[in-house]
Amino acid sequence: MTSLDLIPFGAAAQRAVERQWLAAVRDHALPGGVRTAVRSSWERSLGAAVPPDLREAPVVMDASALVDAVETTDWLDLARARMAEHEQSFAGAGHILTLFDHEARMLSAEGDPAALEGLADINFRPGALWSEHVVGTNGPGTALATGSAVHIVGAEHFCARWQRWHCAAVPIRELSTGRSLGVLDVSGFRDQAHPHTLNLALALALAIEQSVAAREIERRYLVVTRLTHLSQRYPADGVVAVDRRGRILLTSPAAPAELRPEREDPELRALVPELVSRTRDTLPQEVALAGDEDGGARRGVWHPVLEGRTVVGGCLVLERRETGPRPRARKAPARLGSPRHTFADIVGESPACRSARQAALAAAATDLPVLLLGEPGTGAELFAQAIHQAGSRRDRPILAADCAALSRRQIEAAREGTLFIAELGDLPPAAQVTLLRALEEGKDVRIIGATGRDPAALLASGFAPALYRAMNVMRVQLHPLRARREDLPALAGRLFETVARDLGRPEVVVDPEVLTAFQAYAWPGNLRELRNVVRRLMVFAGRTIGVADLPRAIRAAHHGNAMVPVPLAPTSPIDLEDARLMEVINRSRTMADAAAELGITRSTLYRRMERFGLRPKRVVDRE
Repeated sequence: MTSLDLIPFGAAAQRAVERQWLAAVRDHALPGGVRTAVRSSWERSLGAAVPPDLREAPVVMDASALVDAVETTDWLDLARARMAEHEQSFAGAGHILTLFDHEARMLSAEGDPAALEGLADINFRPGALWSEHVVGTNGPGTALATGSAVHIVGAEHFCARWQRWHCAAVPIRELSTGRSLGVLDVSGFRDQAHPHTLNLALALALAIEQSVAAREIERRYLVVTRLTHLSQRYPADGVVAVDRRGRILLTSPAAPAELRPEREDPELRALVPELVSRTRDTLPQEVALAGDEDGGARRGVWHPVLEGRTVVGGCLVLERRETGPRPRARKAPARLGSPRHTFADIVGESPACRSARQAALAAAATDLPVLLLGEPGTGAELFAQAIHQAGSRRDRPILAADCAALSRRQIEAAREGTLFIAELGDLPPAAQVTLLRALEEGKDVRIIGATGRDPAALLASGFAPALYRAMNVMRVQLHPLRARREDLPALAGRLFETVARDLGRPEVVVDPEVLTAFQAYAWPGNLRELRNVVRRLMVFAGRTIGVADLPRAIRAAHHGNAMVPVPLAPTSPIDLEDARLMEVINRSRTMADAAAELGITRSTLYRRMERFGLRPKRVVDRE
């Protein structure tokens, strides 16, 4: 190893690099007196016209966007668990441990408060962008640019304000594909840089990659198990199991020959992520595929597979293409998807809520078409499932329609059950004709259609008047939250209890002033927005949720007096052992202390915490 390959830890080595840096930024001359990796990065920084006097990195995600990014970054929970297991290795003063996504956006930062505060001055904090082409040579950005582990020390940074720091960064990859997931980085004060820092980061990144790989195997097993069940249910149809990115894992014997495991099928790679992004429950959905090798169109039904609330893949049951009599499939179970909601879940006693509930109950007593009218987020799916569950078809399937490709096949799949159309206004003209014919022919299927558009606007957009009249038999008007503010305390209380139970956090206390603040806010996103706000509050909550924890818009709408907080009572009892686990975690200073008091290892503690959806530490600040 030559002297130029050595990381410049000492003061004399740093002064030598500073001279080379000055020549580079002043004269755009790239000297040979620095490491090859750093010289190449400086060259890229100059080519990208990065200002060497840049004051701070740009912040590209506000608090809301950051929460969304944290919640949707699938590997982050495993990374945090691994980091907590090794926290003592990185517990030295002056250092922080950070995680970035594959775009070099920081997702989490924790460690020494002094280092956190100092680095925040240059926006080395969650929500900021640290890609090399934006902020020049730095650990996370250069690791992503090169795909290699790097240790950037002091004057090796391209921007002067970063030079009081050092960064040891390692890319995190999906082992099965080599796909970049993000970066793990250890940063600290330059004079505390150590040759072993990068080795520690490498070991931790490998542990994270191994955890991701192990979970990927478990998820593949879930998807393949679903294929086995569906193949038995539909022996004449081809069934294709795919992961969440559309990679084929396994096919049934009746599947088309062109679809084989691990094959790169462009259509599936485009279709499945879209299906995953819009899947909210386990209800099957009708889908349309462009065609097979013979050029013929093919339709199928998407059966998502969930692990908790995460869609981990799914199975496509493809329509059999052969002509002639179709072999009779084995009878399907009573439900293709189990509805989650009943009328007991429609909370509220305001006049608006009571009238909607009464109209829906009247509709449930018939098999007539139902038209749900209301703004987006007012609970159309909740009402549709409640009507289905209270009706004579409760033991038959309820399917969610693919509005863009509604077909007779899809209607037939819901025979004797219910077909729910989330937005009638999205039906193309051909699909409107198909649905109208099915209604006129008296097909044995219950149709529940919803729209967030005003009826006049719906018809003005070209929606078929005949179909509107056919659907407008049993009509239910769903009201926005701003029209039923008196229901908000009960609604929010139920949501807090539900989320507390799901996360295993019955100890969380909600200040009643929070519910008062909720009543002052207009809730333009209606129930969907309320549900998301409650979920985020619970995920990042300490022991008490107060008005100060609320999003800025809700705080701005609030005018009220502080009240005495009351504890949330869980809706169902929890095991005494689990209760002790929660109590010890909440009063312990560190995870190591909690594990010691419980008499278990930290890895066992984290496994138990996963049952409740708990994370060892918070990773972002609230607004």
